[in-house]
Order: sequence, then C-alpha cells, then structure tokens
Amino acid sequence: MIKTVIIDDSPMLRKDLLQMMAPYDDFLVVAECGSIKDAIPVLRATQPQLLLLDIELDDGDAFELLEHFRPLPFTVIFITAFAQHAIRTIRLGALDYLLKPVREEELQHALQRVRQETTPPATMSQQLEIAGASLRKKTASDRIVLRTQDALKVLFFHDIIYCQGNASYTHFVLTGQRKIVVSGNIKEYEDMLPPQLFVRCHQSYLVNYQYIDSFKKEGLLVLKNNEEIPVSGRRKELVVQFLTGQ
Repeated sequence: MIKTVIIDDSPMLRKDLLQMMAPYDDFLVVAECGSIKDAIPVLRATQPQLLLLDIELDDGDAFELLEHFRPLPFTVIFITAFAQHAIRTIRLGALDYLLKPVREEELQHALQRVRQETTPPATMSQQLEIAGASLRKKTASDRIVLRTQDALKVLFFHDIIYCQGNASYTHFVLTGQRKIVVSGNIKEYEDMLPPQLFVRCHQSYLVNYQYIDSFKKEGLLVLKNNEEIPVSGRRKELVVQFLTGQ
C-alpha cells in the first residue's frame, strides 16, 4: 500500500483527485492539505510514500515545502497549471508532473511510474535542486537530468557537445566519447537547454557553442573534435549572429 498525501490550495481539485485515486487499491490517500503550513506536520505524522503536490501554493511554492524534508523520504508528482516556465523547470529535472485540470488517464500513467520507481534518493535530491533553482531563478541551472531506458543521468551543460535529433529520439553526444539516447524530439530539449549556450543550427542538430571551432561559409560548423555539423540555409544568419554576439 502506497500512502499518499494530496497538497493543493484548491479544495475542488483535492476532491477530484480523491475521487480519481479511489479505484487504485494499492494507493491509500491518508491526508489532504491546502498549504505548506498545514502540510509540514501532516507529512511528519503520516510519513507517506507519495505526494501529489501543487507547485504554487498560497503560502509558498512546492520546493519550499520539500526543503523541510532532507533526505527526501517520498516520491513527488507535481501538479501545475499550464505555465511554460514551470513545466520547463520540471522537465529540466526530469520530474513527473500533471497538468491542471488533471485527466484520469494521465494520473493513471503517473501512478504506474510510481510503482516502477527506482530512483536513488541522492538523484531525486539533485533533480529537485535543479528544478527548484530554475523555477525561482535564484541561480541559473548548470545541469539537466535525462531519463534513459535504464536510469536517470545528471549532466552538466558543459559536458554536452551537441544533440542530434532522430524522429522521436534525441542523441546526446558528450565529452569523453560518451553518448546517451533519450526519448523526445530535439525541439523538447532545445526548449530546456539555455539558448545562450546552445544554437539550433539545423533541424536535426543543437550545438554547444563552447565546442565550436569555426563556421565554414558553405554551411558547416567545425567542432573542436574535428566533427562537422551541417547548418541549414535558413539558419545560417542565426548562427552567424549567435557566434558574433549580435
């Protein structure tokens, strides 16, 4: 039985989530709260394994609440309204989330991922640190978490040489002759990686400017490892502006 606590400042949403959770016999909702102030003693008393947690609460954000619990003793599924920046930060940390209004099918998929969860607490803490810092904009994130078939990988931006898209998958080419393949098209990762460091030079390529050695006018970026990356005709001007700082 996976003990669950719902934390959201909307009583209606909490009621809806309670109803949607009812059919799942292996999940038991032991409490619901509407604020950080109420949630802290409830979480300490009930010791749940799962939180359904709204990002923006009336008395603070989700990460303020989670700072009271280190190391993190539970899995978290975030709940958010459609706000591009919030979603970007959650995805930057490869964290699970549900969009409001919550759909039963999406909740079902999220709960299935909880059942299969094997993320070490140390990795989860890094995920939350990356997402929390980015959401609050206190410090610029320098990492991204990638969810591979086998594990979660925490990468520093400076270790990413370039990304190559292949339909619904993206190949991350890294320093040390390493490669990681993840699901998701290259546009998704373009939205997550900082635009001041990465330039989309081609439909299939996103390149870290730190590894660019030169730009050939015929439309090739030459990297410091001597690889050549194509630049599409419609992106040449963008690449020149990016490299010259204009």
